[in-house]
Amino acid sequence: MQLRHLLPLTVLASTALAQVNPFVFYPQDPERQTVTCTSFVGRPDWNRAAEALLELDQQHFRSIADANGFMRLFGMYHWVADERLSTIETYELVVRTPLATGPGPDMSQAGELLRLSLTTPPSQNNQRGTWIMHDGFSIQGGLIVPGDYFLGTMLPRLYVGVALPANAQWPTTDGHSLFRADLLHANTGATVGENHRAGAPNPTWAGVVAGTSFTTPWNYILGPFVTSPNLHLGGIDPTSSRLGLPTPGGTNLGMGGLYPDVGGAPRRDGLMLRVTDNLAPFGVCMLAASRGFQAPYFEWSLMGTLIGYAHVVTPAGGTIPLGVTRLQNGVREATIALPGTIPTAMVGTNLVFQAIVWDTNINLGEWTNAQAVYF
Repeated sequence: MQLRHLLPLTVLASTALAQVNPFVFYPQDPERQTVTCTSFVGRPDWNRAAEALLELDQQHFRSIADANGFMRLFGMYHWVADERLSTIETYELVVRTPLATGPGPDMSQAGELLRLSLTTPPSQNNQRGTWIMHDGFSIQGGLIVPGDYFLGTMLPRLYVGVALPANAQWPTTDGHSLFRADLLHANTGATVGENHRAGAPNPTWAGVVAGTSFTTPWNYILGPFVTSPNLHLGGIDPTSSRLGLPTPGGTNLGMGGLYPDVGGAPRRDGLMLRVTDNLAPFGVCMLAASRGFQAPYFEWSLMGTLIGYAHVVTPAGGTIPLGVTRLQNGVREATIALPGTIPTAMVGTNLVFQAIVWDTNINLGEWTNAQAVYF
């Protein structure tokens, strides 16, 4: 597939690209790594109209885009696979709240926090290819989302994604789709993709307005632009080739880190922590963990110096310190446990990891998101 990178002048007009971080939940980092784990390109509901939605669940992640208790989203990062580059395709960016009762997104107008209509760029190329899209919301200060802990409330889940119109020509002659990594239970014949343990839930949804929404067993290269640093966990399975060549047995930063297999039959995955930040690429990084999510804690004595809520500390302590390091060109990885070293007794438990990235040039620190790992 031909790879093309485009950053239109109208995209992220109010926020420079170097001043945002895409929060992408995928087996590999599409900003910094060669992506070899993509199973297929696909749409949420074949060629019918549907929204490809990433579910950001508070059971998995907290304080994504945290700005002292509320979330600020600046745009959407996504990889578009276009069957014919010369045909301009239409799509919409969407942000949705959850249903008040039951799982899934609220597909009503009341549940719609944002809908923005856009198109793929013009091209003279009639071949199949890829657009790497950096789509900005053009909202000064970002889209304010009432959660994590905005005014004492907490959204249990948030849904962000791309709405694709019906296109009967896809995939045979025209139309566009998204890069995706299939889960092991997707039953699509994918040889590369996610590498999680049995029982892991589906991380994405097909949002359907005129019908019933449903979960989809894959992840997309898709996520919101935020100004806070990001933290992801990676599962290390040396017996796996799900990442593809040239890195078989590498670290799966998606579902493999959220739901690693440490049961011992046949896998006992290791665990790695990865922090990324485009805003402070050489910032000091302080790593910590706790047993489960702790109550949100804000250090008022550092108001104006440290941004965000902690989910791994309490005033009484209880934090598991993991050390201090420094980002190098916007990234730092730290091995938490080598393969074969996590006790099988950990099955059924969970840990939570979070970090601070401190920009020593401006003396300002910011909490990353917190992420759980479910053994």
